[in-house]
Parts: sequence; C-alpha cells; structure tokens
Amino acid sequence: MKALSKTLAFLLVLIVGIGTSSAKTSSVKTSSINSSPNQTDQLSPVLSAAGLPFRVIIEKTNFQLPVGFHSGLVGVYKGLWIFIAGRINGLHGFGISNNFPADAQNTSIYVVNPTTGLVTSRSLKDSSSGLTQQQIDTLTVTSPQGYQEDNTLFMSGGYGVDTATGTFGTKPVLTAIYLPGIVEWVTQPGNKHYSVANNIRQIYNPVFQIAGGEMFKLGNITQLVFGQNFDGDYTDGSNGNYSDQVRQFQIKRDDGQFSVAIYNAKPNNPDPSFRRRDLNVVPALLNNNNHLQYGLVAYAGVFTTSSGVWTVPVVINDTSDPMMADPNSPTTFKQAMNQYVCATASLYSRKYMSMYHIFFGGISYGFFSNSVFQTDSEIPFINQVTTVQMDKNGNFTQYLMDSQYPVIPSTGSNPGNPLLFGAGAYFIANNILQYPNTVISLDNIRKPTVIGYIVGGIQSTLPNTNVNSDSSASPYVFKVTLVPTR
Repeated sequence: MKALSKTLAFLLVLIVGIGTSSAKTSSVKTSSINSSPNQTDQLSPVLSAAGLPFRVIIEKTNFQLPVGFHSGLVGVYKGLWIFIAGRINGLHGFGISNNFPADAQNTSIYVVNPTTGLVTSRSLKDSSSGLTQQQIDTLTVTSPQGYQEDNTLFMSGGYGVDTATGTFGTKPVLTAIYLPGIVEWVTQPGNKHYSVANNIRQIYNPVFQIAGGEMFKLGNITQLVFGQNFDGDYTDGSNGNYSDQVRQFQIKRDDGQFSVAIYNAKPNNPDPSFRRRDLNVVPALLNNNNHLQYGLVAYAGVFTTSSGVWTVPVVINDTSDPMMADPNSPTTFKQAMNQYVCATASLYSRKYMSMYHIFFGGISYGFFSNSVFQTDSEIPFINQVTTVQMDKNGNFTQYLMDSQYPVIPSTGSNPGNPLLFGAGAYFIANNILQYPNTVISLDNIRKPTVIGYIVGGIQSTLPNTNVNSDSSASPYVFKVTLVPTR
C-alpha cells in the first residue's frame, strides 16, 4: 500500500442481493464463466499456496477500536496510527435517497497506540480545530486517495456532503496534513497552541476531484490512478464520471508554501479499459532490462459497463502510458478473486525476482466453497486471502492462501454467522525493512514475523445483502504474521 495509508472502498453501484454462498477451504480447481458481464469470460487458475515461499497467519489482537471505520486514510507517526475521513457505518444503502448519510461520515480524528491499545479521538467539529465547515466537509469524505511522505499525509478528493447546501459530490481539493501537529491536537486537548487548521494546507483544482481511485508518488510525480467524479446523491444504478486515466502532478513545498504543477494525464486520451474504481492499486518493483524501477499495479476493480468486474491488471510506471495485456489472449492473466478494494500487503524478493501482492478478504467475484471454486455475479463478501505473484518477466500467477480471517460470530444481525472482513480495510505495515516505496523486503524475513496489522473495514454478516443492518464498520484489529516456508 502506499506509505502506510489505506484506502478506501467507495461502495457505489454494488449490485447485491441476499444469498447463502460460503467462502471456505482451499483448492487448486478453477472454472470457466459463460456470458459474464466481466471484462473477460475466463479466469486464470487459482493455485495452491504450496507454490509460494511463505504463508500467512491472521489473528485477532487483544484490543479493538471504540468504533469501526472504513474507506478513509491512515498515517503513521512515531508508531502511532492516525485515522482520518471515511465512514463509521457499513455497506451503503440502495434506496432512492440518503444512501450515504452525512451523519455516518467519520468526523473525528483517531490516534491509536498499537503497543498499549490506547485510542484517543477528537471531533473536527470541536471549535479548537480552527476549521471552517467547508474544510470539515473536505476532511470527512468517503474514499479519498492518499499517501504519506515523511510526516505529511496527502489526501485528494473523496465523496461527501456540502453542509451549506445539503448536496453531495466529489471534492476538488488536495490537502497536506502535517501529522505531528495533528497528533498533538488530538492527544493534548488542553493545549491551545495546536489546531487542525494550522497543520493543513489545501489547494482546489478539478484535477483532484476523484473518489475511489488511488494516489502514489513515483519519482517526483504524484499519480492519481483511475476513480470517478460522482456528483449528487447516490441512487441505485447511477454512475459518476470515470477519469479513465492516471492524472499526474508534482507537489511542491518551499518555505512553507504549498503548490502543485499539473502535467498531462496518461494516456493522453481516456481509455475505456481504465473505467475502474474501488480497486487495489499497489506499489511494485518492476524489472526493466534487469534493473528494478518503482511502479504500480492496478488490480481488477469495478464496474464494467455491464456492471461486472475488471480482471486484467494494469502496470504503471513513471514514464510511459499504463500497460494492460490483451484481454482476448488465452495467455493473459485474469484475476479470479478479491477484485474490490481491501487490505493489501506488498512484498518483493530478489532471490525469486518476484513481487507478491497479498489481498486480505473483501468483496470478490470468485471464492472457494467445499474446496471447489465458484463465482457469484452479486460479488459477495469473503474472508479468503489470495496472493498474486508477478515474476521478473511480468507474468502473473494467483494463489489461495491456507489462512483466512479468524471466525468471529455475529452478535447482532444474523447472530452466529461468521463476520466477513476486509472491504475498505487498512493494512498498516509493522516496523520492518521496506523499500522506499513501502514494499516489504521478503528476503529479510527469515523466521515468523509480524509484517503488519489489518484495521477497520466493513464487516458483513452475509456474503450478499442489501439490508443496512446486515453490515457495519469493523472495530477489530488483526495481526498478520508471515512464515517463510523455504
């Protein structure tokens, strides 16, 4: 994930209904899909995790958050986790109005000490924040894009309310958030020297008006990858204006001044193959003539014009246009599972000359039930975990991991049902060796090691539902341990 932020589900146009599909066990079987609305009718095989040099273990920690949240941003400062924006309810509604209620936007900043389990929060509506209502609206959005550089968390766009008019839309704003000052404001409420207003800088421009994409820095250029500009109230079946591009700009900070230089988007003309949002865009080390370069891989996402999922990944570097293999080629990789934005971890091995991207649950077209691969066009919630390997030649292979989220029975709606986690959750890397682009060094892990934590996200009591009470924001924190097997 970018520099310790995680993003960010924008749960719009998710066509779901009540169902009973299950998500269990493992297998090496796969299947064909006929007359699918997806990008491709076929999916690549899902192999056994025995083909990987590691396995993962997911365990619930001994503390949880006082409230759940998802689809916002997280930054890290001196080991503390700082959560901002996102939502505190579950899956959005499907009625004719109020499907993204403003009172379910996260209007507080949370500071979490994972060592002690202590959670401190403070409302942005507190007068000491020094913010205008318009600024509060821009900091409490759903599915913004963001990344962290040093002690600054950058946030763009996101969907939310304009309190002055009561209307909803995507915000055309880029915000620089200085985390040390924000932490002081949250944790020292009696200190009048700190405010939020003094620790943010904002720039307004339509180029930032995106939700449900991802944002990373490659070299000196910030890449705003895919997503959409959704204007007005969400209603079932409605769509926003997809960017179909990677927007580019350079953030400049000189002598306290905050500015941007905007460059041409990639590709120059919008490409309908990039009509994607709510996808996993992850950092990568790419092989370029036997030299490693920093890049990104955009996996899957939603929605095709037929309301299906995208299946062919897009590779992005800082010089050329995004590259996608021919979907019609039988040798092209087609992602079978975890198509929706979820908690992810990225690792690279020089020994195996491969990238490994781990997808922790979320919402998926494919899943395993009783060791048989199945699909569901309603795109259910699952607890299963997959890893996609990208080798030095750019070839992809996908694996079903042996471990999934632990079984936690629902005590609310559908009591006893196992909760399904991961959608819109945050993966926060542990204090372990990483490349400058936050990719974890797999070769440096020689014994079972906690590589990070999964926090928040949507927890659902059913794989498929359109009933608001069947899902909620998860307060759980999960520990992820990587175990080398070779």
